[in-house]
Amino acid sequence: MKNRILILVVMLLCACARPVSRHETSADTLATTMYGEVQGFVASGVKTWLGIPYAAPPVGELRFRRNQPPQPWQDVKKCVAFGNKPIQYMNMFGLERSRVPASEDCLYLNVWAPLAAANDANLPVFVWIYGGAYHMGEGSDPMYDGASFARDGVVFVNFNYRVGPLGFYDFSMYGSRFESNCGVSDQIAALRWVRDNIAAFGGDPNNVTIAGESAGGTGVYNMLAAPAARGLFQKAIAESGVTGNTESRRTVEMNNAIFFEKLGINPRNDINKLLDMPAQDMLAAATFTLKEGPRRHPGIFMPGPVKDDLLPLHPWDAMAQGSARDVKVILGTNRNEGTLFALLGLLPKDWQQVEKMLRDNGAAAHIPAITELYADQTGMKKMTSLAGDRAFVVDMVKCADVQSAFASTYVYRFDYAPLLPELLMLGAAHSTEISTALATNDHPFWLLTPAARRKELTQSMHGAWLNFVKTGDPNGADITPAWPQYDPVRRPTYIFDQNNSVESNPHNRVYEVWKDIQLYQ
Repeated sequence: MKNRILILVVMLLCACARPVSRHETSADTLATTMYGEVQGFVASGVKTWLGIPYAAPPVGELRFRRNQPPQPWQDVKKCVAFGNKPIQYMNMFGLERSRVPASEDCLYLNVWAPLAAANDANLPVFVWIYGGAYHMGEGSDPMYDGASFARDGVVFVNFNYRVGPLGFYDFSMYGSRFESNCGVSDQIAALRWVRDNIAAFGGDPNNVTIAGESAGGTGVYNMLAAPAARGLFQKAIAESGVTGNTESRRTVEMNNAIFFEKLGINPRNDINKLLDMPAQDMLAAATFTLKEGPRRHPGIFMPGPVKDDLLPLHPWDAMAQGSARDVKVILGTNRNEGTLFALLGLLPKDWQQVEKMLRDNGAAAHIPAITELYADQTGMKKMTSLAGDRAFVVDMVKCADVQSAFASTYVYRFDYAPLLPELLMLGAAHSTEISTALATNDHPFWLLTPAARRKELTQSMHGAWLNFVKTGDPNGADITPAWPQYDPVRRPTYIFDQNNSVESNPHNRVYEVWKDIQLYQ
């Protein structure tokens, strides 16, 4: 059954793949950045600039180093096609969503602006951070197209950042030639570029909202926590982020051991081999690590951001100390976060593995309470519920509780299951809400859902996001019922579904059981 579902999803993804396109420049899209002039094009009723360099190519001596500023250019740069996407072994299902070439030279961003936007328009800015388990993703994915936001009066930006071993593996303990959190440094650099240059595209650098889903949602949490990102944005939306994915030294060492085992090298003696190693060799080892890590250590996170000078604290600890003081936020999850990860084979296979995970982390005393929490579920349903609760829900509640003391906070849960994932028994799966929130309607999960229902839900969710970007409040004419601000007592949660609603403390039982359990710290 699992293989049949995977084959169907693969076929749908193939059908949604888009070729590389190149456009002719438009005279009224000339913009001056601090590095040189760029010229874009007009399409779909908006101005568009693709492939603007925001950092120097991280190649040669800059491989495994945090990014550096780009070199200025003299001639007008024609920004009419996406820049290279990051080197990555695969996307979620091993297939191409776009046919943009992959390269280590990948640090480019894209801008969409309203057609009538003047350079001094001071429009609100929306910056999207893509997800992909830190091992895949690209700003050129058609699901992240910014035209809808631009037509609604917002300057939209997305960007590439390094993924996999080149972006998120930590080899810094083996020598000064290697730096940690290179992908995080890319995200900060992109936000600095927005601060310094977005006015030339009609955007207001003092009215910036960052948003992202999955690893991108975690990126949002990390930006809320990172000292170097303070002041670069004023609002934030984290969709299905995993704050607990900020790795400890223990998880780094566990994942590194699997990675180097696959490569057949001793990092104490052979680490410099990585400097010239073909990227495909490292990515094959990373893919092995992504799958083998959970098998050997149930519940372990895939290699991702680490605690270092960029991220000295877990996001909830940093936010509790006021790291994102005065930043208004929307935080949320989907009802069935775990189902997609079950499809990918990344969850514990049975309850014995769950108990092993808890014992390995000194949490054996919690086994009875966790067993009781999921006593009415069986098989993989139990595993997917546990994974969604542990990885997504509990951390989100922690962050909402602490952030609500400093700024307006809104919490949601996306419960609507499009027809295809419902037929595949995935429900309101991880990532399902993206195209609804961004109004791209390009997620393959929505292919069989009637257009009228897609439009209705998009008007609601995208409308809330748009209101928030413009005013800091998601409420407006399309938001019924009203979306109340979050507080840590009632914990009101907005439910996006066939009929939207508001629930108080919907995750309370889950939170009380899991809140004090930290894994692989």
